[in-house]
Amino acid sequence: MTIAIVLLLALLSSAYYTAPADSRIGYRAPSLVLGNNNDLSPLQQHRGEMVLLTFWSSADASSRLDNMRYDRLSRQEGAPFIHVSVNLDRSESVFNGVVDIDNLDRSAHFGTSVAAQKSIIKNWRLDEGYHSFLIDADGKIAAVDPDEAMLARIK
Repeated sequence: MTIAIVLLLALLSSAYYTAPADSRIGYRAPSLVLGNNNDLSPLQQHRGEMVLLTFWSSADASSRLDNMRYDRLSRQEGAPFIHVSVNLDRSESVFNGVVDIDNLDRSAHFGTSVAAQKSIIKNWRLDEGYHSFLIDADGKIAAVDPDEAMLARIK
């Protein structure tokens, strides 16, 4: 009986760690490949930290405003999360111009190759609009489109 319980627990724990990635709350966050080079993705660089991942486009006013707000919050002293912003514009010059005009933290904002955008949209379920994902230190989605009150409660 004891052996059966131990085997069952081992099976359940291994299933937990190999759970598929999904952009829904409670799931392991999908990978993020920007397609620009072979460097670590911004998510890999911040593994083990609370990350707010924002997808946006300069053509989508709502996502652009959300990105600006999250950028501002992440710059506050003692901010409990790292902001990683991924722009899905097809033009690098438009992206660079908007980062400058909106006075965004350039080190937190990343463009994508056009080739990578299709898989990002599919993996992160962005086909019906842009979203932001709060990813906990274990790499799981903790919230989608969190508001300022939710972000303030992070410790």
